[in-house]
Amino acid sequence: MAVFTGSFQSRELFRKVSFTVIIPTSTQSIYESKPKDAQENKPLKTLYLLHGWDGNHEDWLHNTRIAELAVKYHVAVIMPDGQNSFYVNHPNGDNYGNYIGEELIQETRKLFHLSHKKEDTTIGGLSMGGYGALRNGLYYPDTFGNILAFSNKLLTRSSKESLMIEHPIYQRLHAITGTSSTETMPEEMDIEQLLLNVMQKAKPELFIACGMEDNIIQENRTLHQFLVDNNYVHTYVEELGGHDWSFWNFIIEQSMERLYGKNGK
Repeated sequence: MAVFTGSFQSRELFRKVSFTVIIPTSTQSIYESKPKDAQENKPLKTLYLLHGWDGNHEDWLHNTRIAELAVKYHVAVIMPDGQNSFYVNHPNGDNYGNYIGEELIQETRKLFHLSHKKEDTTIGGLSMGGYGALRNGLYYPDTFGNILAFSNKLLTRSSKESLMIEHPIYQRLHAITGTSSTETMPEEMDIEQLLLNVMQKAKPELFIACGMEDNIIQENRTLHQFLVDNNYVHTYVEELGGHDWSFWNFIIEQSMERLYGKNGK
């Protein structure tokens, strides 16, 4: 296994951006003979994994077993720094959506031996990053074949939610959307509208999970019901846990086993 932290000049964000990468180099002991059809010679399946609010590109590496899981399932894991962006395009020209869904894909595929196949490319995240995974996975359905969305902080125009609440997250959202209410947010930020847009396309497979003690679980239950009502086949899981790393460490292992294990793809 190799772990890299680096940066490149982003044309979408007009500055250098940081990211951390886990590359599984071998799943074997040095004492075992190497098979002729060595697995590591094939292009790697890839998981783009997004952090939450107030986090950075090292969060998943330091707080979960993601490095061990990357080796176990022989999957490259790309963890970008999204700041507090919600991973969408901003009115000020910071195009975080374009960066995640286009530029990051292009640059990492140049740098590493990654598969270009949609079915081998997954986007996932937690909280703000769960929203980012949903937004970008649905906005770029020809790029991402799978979405892993955990403990999602959701933005939809139907929520009737004011963005002017005196809390740093809502103040940031007001600056991002350029509006004071979810009712007038841009369509490309509305998860429900994005879901409707992909209904007639080759939809990404969707795995959603939330802890039963999480204070935003109702938002995830509402999303689940919206998917059921619109016949979007998906997996929805509730487990014991809150909005914390204990739950995310547990659920990332469960979801990767489902996606990459013997019964997965």
